[in-house]
Parts: sequence; C-alpha cells; structure tokens
Amino acid sequence: MKKKIYNILSVCLFALLVSACYDDEGNYDYHEISTINTEGLEKSYTKTSYQDVLHLEPTVTATGGESDFEYLWTLNLTKGSGTTSNKIEIILDTIGTDRVLDFPVNIKQGFYDLTFRVTNKSNKLETYQVMSLSVVTKFSEGFYLLKDMGNSTDVDLHASDNSLVDNIFLKMDGEHMPDAPVSLGLDPGYCFVDETTAEYVITKALTVCTEKDVRISNIEDMSTIYTHSNMFLGGEAPEEKPYYVWRNAYGVGYISDKGAYFSTQASLWDLLGTGKFGFPAMVNDDEETKPNRNGVFASTCFYYLDELKGRFLFLDYNGSLHTYSDLDENNEEKPNKPNGITHHLKFFGKNYMDKKSTGYALFEDENTAGKHYIYQLVLGMDPFNPIEKVTEVATSSKLNGANLFAVNELTAKVMYFVNDNQLYMYDLVQNTEELLRPTDMATGEEITYISNRYWSGSDNADKNFDYLVFATRKDGKYKVYLYEILGGKPYGKPVRVLEGEGKVVKMHYVDPSMSMVSYSYFPNSF
Repeated sequence: MKKKIYNILSVCLFALLVSACYDDEGNYDYHEISTINTEGLEKSYTKTSYQDVLHLEPTVTATGGESDFEYLWTLNLTKGSGTTSNKIEIILDTIGTDRVLDFPVNIKQGFYDLTFRVTNKSNKLETYQVMSLSVVTKFSEGFYLLKDMGNSTDVDLHASDNSLVDNIFLKMDGEHMPDAPVSLGLDPGYCFVDETTAEYVITKALTVCTEKDVRISNIEDMSTIYTHSNMFLGGEAPEEKPYYVWRNAYGVGYISDKGAYFSTQASLWDLLGTGKFGFPAMVNDDEETKPNRNGVFASTCFYYLDELKGRFLFLDYNGSLHTYSDLDENNEEKPNKPNGITHHLKFFGKNYMDKKSTGYALFEDENTAGKHYIYQLVLGMDPFNPIEKVTEVATSSKLNGANLFAVNELTAKVMYFVNDNQLYMYDLVQNTEELLRPTDMATGEEITYISNRYWSGSDNADKNFDYLVFATRKDGKYKVYLYEILGGKPYGKPVRVLEGEGKVVKMHYVDPSMSMVSYSYFPNSF
C-alpha cells in the first residue's frame, strides 16, 4: 500500500515539473472588433421632384483605422405612407455606390425610405442608416382656388413659398375648362389605372365639376386622369349635371342630379381600384334619387337631400344608400320628419364641435319666398329620425335675403352669410345675428366666397390652421383673406391675402402629408 502511494506521488511530481518547464506560445493579444461610424446625415429630407438634386456627403470612419469601404445607396417607396400598397411590388432601387451621393430627384412625389449601407472590406462587417425622403412637386402644397372666368373655369395655386401658379388648365390645355364652375374637391388617396402602363397609381387628386363636365387631376403634375366622358365603367357617360367628387372613406364618391355614385378603393388597406364609376346607388336597390347639389361629408358618410321625395339620405363608407325613419329610437313620433320635405334646400353645412357631427340645412318655404327654416339634424348612421329641431328664421333677419353661406365647422355653432355684400354671423343656438367687420378687408369689393377652411392632420403643429376665409373681386381681380378665428369671428389682421385674376368661388388646401385617411382633417363637404 505504501508503494502505491509512493508511485502516485512520483507521477504527480513529474507532471508538475514538466508543466513548469513548458513554454506557452499561444497568441493572447486580443483586439476589439472594428466598428463603422457614419456622421453628417439627417433623419429626413424634403426635395422637389424634377427640380432638386439630393446631395449627401457623410463622414465614414472605423475604430480600427480602416478606410477601405464599399458604399450602397438605395431608395424605395415607404410602406403605409399612402403612396404605395402591399399589393404593389416594392422595387429597391440603387441610386449610388460612392460615399458622396448626388441624386437628381427625377421621381414621382411620395414618401421614400433612403438607405445608406457601408461595408468594411477588410472584415466584411457592415452598417446601415435609413432616412426618410419626402418628394414633392410645385403642386404638392398650397391653396387651390377655383375660379369663375365667365362661363369658363380655371384653377390657381398659391404655394407655401408664396409663389403663384395661375390658370393651370389654360397652361395645361391652351384654354380654360368650358362652362361655369360648380365645385372643387380633394381626394388625398386616389387610386387609378395608368392606361399606358396598365399599372395602379396612388396619388392625390384635385376634382373639379362644372355645369357640364368633370375633371379629375393628378396633383403630382396636374395632368388629367379622367373627365366626365371617360370616368364611367363601360365607357358611356350619362347625361347629367355634375355636382361634386370627394373621398368617401373606402372609396370615391360622386353626385350629380341623376344620383350618388361610388367607386370602391382603399389603397392603405390594399383595396385598389380604377377610380371609375358604375351606376348610381339606389334606395332598396330599386329607387332612384335626385340629389340636391348641396351635401355634407361627416362620420365617413355623405348626406344629401333627395329632391324626388324630399328626404334626407346618406351614402355610407361602402357605397350603400340609406334612408331615415320618421320615428325616433323608441319608435315614437317626432314633430319634424326627414321625409316628405316640400321646402327648397338652399344650403347644407356641418359642425363638429365636441366631437359630434351636426348638420344645418337652410330651407326656403315652398310657398312664401324669403321665408326660411333651419333644420338641425344628427349626422350619423342610425336609421332613426335625425331631426333635432326646426327653427323658423325671424322675418327681420338678414339671413332671409342672403346669397352666400358657410358654417363654422370646428369652434363655434354659427352660420356665416352675405346679404347686400355685407358679412354677417348667425348664432345657431341663440338665433341672433351680427354684422362682421374684418380688419383690413377692403370695402367696395364684391364678396364672392365665404368658408371655414382648416387643416389639422399635420404632425407639425405649425402647419395646422383654422381660418375664416373671404374672397372678393374688383376690376377682374380677386383677393382672398385668411383670418384666424376667435369665438367664431375673424380675429386680428389677415394671416395672408392671396391675390390674382378672376372670381374665386371655392378653395382647398393641399399638404404633402395628406393620405387616404386624412378626410376628417380638412373640409370634405360640397
């Protein structure tokens, strides 16, 4: 036993001596893995299509001191931005392979992902940075004005940089659009099929109706997408009086004196469409309607009066047409009914105070000229009687002789009107009125347009606004006054005065950030 223990100790001692004499020649000189750093790039850029060059010159360094890199710049449309769809193939375009990028922005308007990728050639490690690129055109932002040129129609654009692009139709076609103007509409998420490429295109569209025609224009370059002659499926256009084209939630709406039409499309949810219209929607699938030219958009529906039966109807977000019951939600009679109205509708506006959509319809008595009633109704999708009250306008009220009307949509329950070329405000709660005297508004000029214009959908609060707008004309020239609003009244001096030639009758603001779902953030009514 002692001999075994001795042998074991001898082996252990030998191993210890050998290990003490062994030289470890391994390489334990560790180095930190080299990383790539880029500087000099912003998170976002905005450039004008077919005008600007995107020049970027980032600084690229590596912690290991290397300087041999590969560079790749790519560009693709941003998903979910309203300028593309999951059903449209996204192509990743290479726009540069050098560190310094000089890219002529000769691409269509929209929102793009710009990616800068750097690869270290020595160890194949890479890094990348994604930026947003907003591409606009000279038509992408500003106030569009619809003008009556005397039995013809045209449009001016007062851009955000205070420049003026006047008589756009004349410059595009060599002539004004024939016939007098009726309406100006905006669809910030319009989809159509480009007949030259047979591909879907998603854009913003400006819509104009005249007494005999319709023009749907691509705001990217103001080219014509459709006119009344080719905007119907099957190719045959009905004989009718066009009234209005607008974004109606899951589609595009269009009304004329022959009915309410609907073209299904919702590009943000991958529901693409041609932008063309079929037959008018019918009540219960068999009753035709004859819309009054005045209508309002609210709660994802369009509300109008059917002159055939004197009834209020609404076209919902899927293009179905609905009637109202004469009874309330308890199946009880109400004193005023939404059906069988025999008075003449002169104006229909909406108010959205306290997140509640309320309609105000001004009717003239069928038998007594100059006698008027204001119908107040809930603008919703319940089938019950929506009429809340009917107010007879006082005989002494200037509203009885008015020729222009507007409603404050956001901040006060008031109606604006013009009587004998003077501005008035009518309190829809107290049923009182007062004369308005906006600061620095010229006297002796014909008032041609009044409206509450607003945009509240921008992430940049400085770009949102809520204006009371008045347009005047004198000696063939117009002025459009934009006032801030306080208590429903024009406040202070005009924020801006737009000037040009012609007679302004409608107005819309367009912003590059608008998308298909922006319809609740700007006035979308007739």
